Amino acid sequence: MNKLFEMLGIEPKDRTLYEMAFTHPSVHADPNSPDYDYERLEFLGDSVLGLVLADLSYRSHPEMNQGGLSKIRTSFAKGYSEASFASRLNLLSYVKVGKGFVWGDKNRRKIAEDVFESLIGAIYLDQGLDFTFRLLQKFFADMVKEATPESDPKTRLQEALQAEREIFEYRILKEEGPSNDKIFYAGVYVDGQELGRGAGRSKQEAETNAAIDALSKYASPKE
Repeated sequence: MNKLFEMLGIEPKDRTLYEMAFTHPSVHADPNSPDYDYERLEFLGDSVLGLVLADLSYRSHPEMNQGGLSKIRTSFAKGYSEASFASRLNLLSYVKVGKGFVWGDKNRRKIAEDVFESLIGAIYLDQGLDFTFRLLQKFFADMVKEATPESDPKTRLQEALQAEREIFEYRILKEEGPSNDKIFYAGVYVDGQELGRGAGRSKQEAETNAAIDALSKYASPKE
């Protein structure tokens, strides 16, 4: 995991915590398996992430009431963003599963979310709250600042899909143009099937337009 530590700027004090963070419960079916898995760290990481998102939402949106702030916090917890960051950090490549475990599209997404949270839990215990807050701030601050709970197409799409218990993710499909004038193309996928596609001058804008396209096909935008 040295590459991961380098990407995150971590000098680990207790590597066992990180081994635990990437150990799937399926290992317990194997002989001589470790007596731990990532579930306890996932619980802790979920709470730490919730605190950071609440703090960022509160500071970024003084104009919002409690209900609006709650919607923003919830939209980034257990959502596409966790799986997206897990993908960017290549977290699934570190996951240890049991010998009989079978990977699938749905459990890959769920495990990606789980290990993102368990990694947060490990970092919190190993590096402390201040470090963990600064790290998560880098991931989420801009997204939280731009979020609007009533009009954000991503939030509306997430609510619609989660109501149907659908598993979805955003993918950046390609980039075109010079570095100072790029156009990004994004797609939103449900169980590997493309639901919508969009383009924009940033990845965020491309994903938002993909959500708008998906909403037009999947569900009517909420008033």
